[in-house]
Amino acid sequence: MSLKEDMLALAPKLRAHAAILAGGDNDADDLVQETLMRAWQFRHTFREGTNLKAWLFRILRNAFLASVSNKLELVQDVDGRLTDRLSHAPDQEWRVQFGEFLGALEQLPEPSCEALLLVGGSGLTYEEAAAACDCSVGTVKSRVSRARERLVEIVGAPQEL
Repeated sequence: MSLKEDMLALAPKLRAHAAILAGGDNDADDLVQETLMRAWQFRHTFREGTNLKAWLFRILRNAFLASVSNKLELVQDVDGRLTDRLSHAPDQEWRVQFGEFLGALEQLPEPSCEALLLVGGSGLTYEEAAAACDCSVGTVKSRVSRARERLVEIVGAPQEL
């Protein structure tokens, strides 16, 4: 396959991770589009034989961080009144559990959460996640392990089926 086809084949995985980072479908789509545009623009910097998936996830991560830092207007909702008006109580058990899980993820340190989402949520190998995070494989394994342990502490042990 060509580089273009390989990049497009990875778009669903990029989209899944972008949805987690961006928190919304439209923002995730924009983030994936920005990632693919940057990757295509700088395709000459990609070295054949290296890990395309890790390269794209690094571009995605950098695009997300750039978008966060470029936001000019942030609304502070110190007492939670604005979010209370925009939310409603979940009406299904899975929504409650998923909300608890997301809340637990927010309690994790950012590097551990990112490593866990890359490995567990996006299906990257430890090596690919290490390349995306620009750290060693051992660091990624340690972060994932600590994140999993912390999630069990926060949410509780999963029940046997």
